Amino acid sequence: MSVTDATANDAAESQDVPENIQKIISSEKELAEVPSKKSKVDLQSLPTRAYLDQTVVPILLTGMSVLARERPPNPVEFLAAYLLKNKDQFD
Repeated sequence: MSVTDATANDAAESQDVPENIQKIISSEKELAEVPSKKSKVDLQSLPTRAYLDQTVVPILLTGMSVLARERPPNPVEFLAAYLLKNKDQFD
């Protein structure tokens, strides 16, 4: 499929989608482009529990779930490797 074919297909698909749905899609794309990360100042002002809940707990919970399922012989090293490997998914 050439680039012009792909562009033609996109145009044909957008004509099939009602205008209100197109507006929703475009607004969702715009929201996805806006960074939703809290600034460093906001994180610093949070109480300890809220800070940990927003920054560390999500990846720890998934890491601990994988750890419990896998049951490796060296769990601390396994969890450390998991956290380093998957840290970008939880930023």
